[in-house]
Amino acid sequence: MRGVGEWVAHLRAHIPLALSGEDPEGVHQVRVAGRRLRVYLDLLGWRLLQDDLRRLVRGAGRVRDLEVALTGPSALPPGFRAHLAEELRLARANLPGLLASPWTEALLRALAVLPPLDAGVAEKSLERLVARAEARLAGLGREPSLEALHAYRRALRRVRYAKEFLGLPAKREKALQEVLGGLQDLDVLLGLLVAYLAQAQDPEAAALRERLEAKRQKGLAEVWGHLGLASDHA
Repeated sequence: MRGVGEWVAHLRAHIPLALSGEDPEGVHQVRVAGRRLRVYLDLLGWRLLQDDLRRLVRGAGRVRDLEVALTGPSALPPGFRAHLAEELRLARANLPGLLASPWTEALLRALAVLPPLDAGVAEKSLERLVARAEARLAGLGREPSLEALHAYRRALRRVRYAKEFLGLPAKREKALQEVLGGLQDLDVLLGLLVAYLAQAQDPEAAALRERLEAKRQKGLAEVWGHLGLASDHA
C-alpha cells in the first residue's frame, strides 16, 4: 500500500516520461498520481492544493485521451489515425508549459510536506465520499445517462483511492471502476471520431462509428444490468 510520500515521488518520477512521449504510461501515471493525491487532500479535509492538482490532471487529459485512442484495441482507418496523430502532436506541444514549469515544481514541493492523516478526520471524509458515490448511483437510477454514469465512476474512484490510503478493502470499487473505465474509453474514442467526421468524408471512419456505437450500446446494457438499472435510457 503506497503512502502519500510514495505517490508524490511517483508523480515526480513520471513527469519526465510524460514529457518525453516515449511511453503513454508517462501521462497516464501523472494523472493517476494527481487524482490519488487529490483524494489524500480530501482525507485531510483540505481544499488547499486541490485546484492545482485538478489543473494538472485536466491539463494532461487531452494527451491521454488521444494516446488511448491510438493504442486501443480498435483498428483505426488510416485517415482517422493520421488525424489523431496530428492532434496528439499539437496537444503534446502544450505539455511542457504545464509539466516543466516553476508552478509544477512549487506544487511538488508543497505536496512533499503534506502532514499525516488524522484518523477521525479521514474517516468522516471517507463517509462523505461514500455518501457522494451513493447519491450519484441513486441519481443514475432515477435517470440513466452516460453523463450520470461517468459522474458515478469518478465518485466511485475517489472512494476506492480513499479506502486504499486507509488500508481498507476496495476490491468491489476497483473491479467496477475498471468496467466503467472501459466504457469511458469507448465513449471518448467515439467523441473523437464524431469530431473527425464533422470535417472529413471518410466511409471507413463512418463504418467504424456504427460499429463502436453498437458496441457502446451493448456495453451500456451490460452495465445497467450489473447495477440493477433499466437500459431503456441508454
